Amino acid sequence: MKVIRHQPGGTSPSGAYVPAVEIQSGALRQLFVSGQGTKDPVSGKRELGPIALQARAAMDNLRTVVEGSGFAMGDIVKVTLYLARMDDFEAVNGVYASYFPASAFPARATVAVSGLPGGQGIEIDATAFKEG
Repeated sequence: MKVIRHQPGGTSPSGAYVPAVEIQSGALRQLFVSGQGTKDPVSGKRELGPIALQARAAMDNLRTVVEGSGFAMGDIVKVTLYLARMDDFEAVNGVYASYFPASAFPARATVAVSGLPGGQGIEIDATAFKEG
């Protein structure tokens, strides 16, 4: 078994963690993506506007980590969405759905939380899996 810690270009962790950890065992590869929020990796500023814009920023950050680690969005098998307001579920769901082909939606949980870093309204983590 081999463990690889990924810090793809265009990522900027806010704490003592890496954006993703990959475990390789034979031909199987599993990627665990740390929570991705609305922080722009270039400017360091968080998107704190309407929740649809925040969701797009978080999903773009997720895609950057997934693809920068050698995986594709279609390889994601499990997602957890953390929302500061469950009333934002529908708006977030619409943005979220646009990042996956309908035939490749991953399993998902959505959890309401009392707060997220920097006042953002969304954070997302994921697990991806593939062979090769």
